Amino acid sequence: MKSMDLKKLRQRLGLDRLQFARLIGYTGTDRNDMTRVRKYENTIPPPLHIARFAWLMEGYVIEHGRLPRFPDWDGYDVEYGPDQQREKGDA
Repeated sequence: MKSMDLKKLRQRLGLDRLQFARLIGYTGTDRNDMTRVRKYENTIPPPLHIARFAWLMEGYVIEHGRLPRFPDWDGYDVEYGPDQQREKGDA
């Protein structure tokens, strides 16, 4: 997958860069995660595991008409998903 392919895929999903970062599993600061996605879209090709996961998510959306809802697994302290954003003070 080339950088432009990832950007087009994200846009087809209707996600901004932060929402996409959350979808593919990044849980850092908003700024760092958006920067990482921007680099994958413009500078460096995404790692293979990110490209594969993004491709699978697009297939899921095509089949189900929505993004997946991931379960809450014990031991993970993530209080937001790809369709949610942190509050300003949470960064």
